[in-house]
Amino acid sequence: MKFILINQFAPPAHAPTGILLSDLAETLRARGHEVEVICSDRAYGRATGLVAKLIEYTGFYAAAHRRLQRMNPPPDAVVSMTTPPFIGLTAAALKKKKNVPFMLWCMDLYPEALAAGGLLEKGGLLYRLLVRFTEKERDLADCIVTLGPDMSRVRSDCNVLEVPVWSRLKLSPESEKQARALRRERGWADDETICLYSGNMGRAHRVDEFSALAGSSIPKVRFVFCGTGPSKREWKEQVGDRFEWIDPVADDQLTAHLLSADIHLISQQPEWVGIVEPSKYQAACALERPVLFAGPQESAVAGWVRQFDNGWVIPPGDAEVVERVAAALSAPKAAPPNPFDAEALKNRLADRLEQMGAGQ
Repeated sequence: MKFILINQFAPPAHAPTGILLSDLAETLRARGHEVEVICSDRAYGRATGLVAKLIEYTGFYAAAHRRLQRMNPPPDAVVSMTTPPFIGLTAAALKKKKNVPFMLWCMDLYPEALAAGGLLEKGGLLYRLLVRFTEKERDLADCIVTLGPDMSRVRSDCNVLEVPVWSRLKLSPESEKQARALRRERGWADDETICLYSGNMGRAHRVDEFSALAGSSIPKVRFVFCGTGPSKREWKEQVGDRFEWIDPVADDQLTAHLLSADIHLISQQPEWVGIVEPSKYQAACALERPVLFAGPQESAVAGWVRQFDNGWVIPPGDAEVVERVAAALSAPKAAPPNPFDAEALKNRLADRLEQMGAGQ
């Protein structure tokens, strides 16, 4: 069978969504299928302003639509991610014209994400217009892939397939050796507990509970923040010198960097629950590190932490839980083996695609 995968970015671009798409493509090719990826030729992260992004989006919509419509014979099935937003409408148009089934792989939900980020007024005219696009995209999809149980609530029918993201990171004696060396280089003692936030500091994330913990002056516990994002400046102004700030690391150092920490910090704002899923959790699981999650109890990450007993959950603004966690941080709990099997998750997607391509 022939499958088409659509996303704005794919390797060698380092976009996380592109890496997941590439992994799925490799799985399908290993099963003997033909796979073509439709992506942009623009560099990942180059367009930073809203206008620049809209221009890139428009160009990619048009190019993807032309490529799909000109395929003769058409593919057996199409997979569309959600970068850029509503790109699944190009696959929906192909389905309407040539009855080609398509899978909508939701990395985040639109226009909900735009409203949660303060870019749109929920219920406003533009929001309602975008909801119509969303409904068309989701209604025509033969399968909607969500990343967690809270995101799965967008649909209650049988078309939803829940597939959490996976991580390529792996434990090895060499990576653990590099992590120990990196701790020494950074001046972290062996008997210190390092709580590390690494990655995007965006609108979907929060810092209040981590700031409260750091202000407790827990002996031999450091709170270290590494990354970039629109909230970084605000966070630095808010927390003062409670956190240590380090520069982002190169991709080839990422495993050692994450392994150098004892606890991984993850957070989520309540208004973003079910709209995005923090992928930091799967990275921590892959490296068998416990997590400290600051976010709502009803979120997917909070549910996984409870299910797998690999960390702590601090609900937003819960000072009592902050106090209990502060007492426990100096002796981190052991994390279980990674509960997210990458091969099993990729095969779950591939199985459904084969069923779709065969008309089942």
